[in-house]
Amino acid sequence: MSHLLDHNEEGIARFMAREGLRNKVWHRQGQEIPDGIQCIDTALKAARMTYNVLKSDVFADVNGQRVQIAGKCLVYRDEDGKQLGVNGSDFQVIQPREVFECVQEFIQGGELTIDTMGTMKEGKQIFMSLSVTGDPLEVVPGDMVERHLMALDGYDGNTPLTFASVATTPVCNNTVRAALAEAKGRGKGLVRKRHTKNVLRSDRVVAMREAMGIATHQFETFVEFGKSLAEVKMSDKDVQDFYSAIVMGDKGGTEPSEWTSQQRRKVAEMLCCYKEGDGQEIDGRKGTAWGAFNGVTAWTNHLVGVRKGEAERAHSVLFGSGDEVNSKAVHLLVNQYSLAA
Repeated sequence: MSHLLDHNEEGIARFMAREGLRNKVWHRQGQEIPDGIQCIDTALKAARMTYNVLKSDVFADVNGQRVQIAGKCLVYRDEDGKQLGVNGSDFQVIQPREVFECVQEFIQGGELTIDTMGTMKEGKQIFMSLSVTGDPLEVVPGDMVERHLMALDGYDGNTPLTFASVATTPVCNNTVRAALAEAKGRGKGLVRKRHTKNVLRSDRVVAMREAMGIATHQFETFVEFGKSLAEVKMSDKDVQDFYSAIVMGDKGGTEPSEWTSQQRRKVAEMLCCYKEGDGQEIDGRKGTAWGAFNGVTAWTNHLVGVRKGEAERAHSVLFGSGDEVNSKAVHLLVNQYSLAA
């Protein structure tokens, strides 16, 4: 399936969404739970993620002899024996509940609300998204920013335990990492922990409290950055030059007649998102750098993701190539208009 959700042996998606959200996600599968659920275990059960992840030695048949492969282990799911990855023998397995339980205190305290939880890529990755409670922040009148946290972990040896602060503009359903507005390079503003022996320290709730404080600062910085963009006027030519610089880098100043068909398509799609995207008619977006930036995020959220396969859309926007494009857009705007970031 294009969305790459993981399914159990009955063909049911290992995914849950808070009431009212399932119809907003790309695949509309999984189980819906009532709004206000404050228990990680309830969400795990709804997402069919109560299994355990185990390790086993790895063996090979060498000249008819069964030989153990030194320094390697197989990571698998006990429920169905699904193989999730072959990693170094020092790989520390983190159970789904262990990954997510560090936010339990914040959920019960009313600071966070569970939005979604699930597995994808044949069980190799697990994720959870949460809403930060409280009123959304406003960039310009009628253009709000909702605050979220995303947790991601994997058993493939390539996906560290990751927490990210995420900003969503609901008027156009565009999502970006809130830390982009202050990051000096791609990947900054993420909390990442490798699967080593200290990955689940006893003070991780304290660390999560610190991360919440960092996230609050990142959200405020992102909104202030958006306000500064809304004050910068851009002509249609300015916007086209901005998009061509994103697509072609140092060759962005070349004439359109010299662009490849793929480069022309990307720039045209961004321009379409800028001129016709949801929310682009709002005063403060139209004819401004804030509108131009939202044209980019609309493109990485809704056009690039469709071509990649929709389950990878959010991962791309927050941790992959979509995040790289969004980050490049921020840096270009900062340098072009001498903005603080």
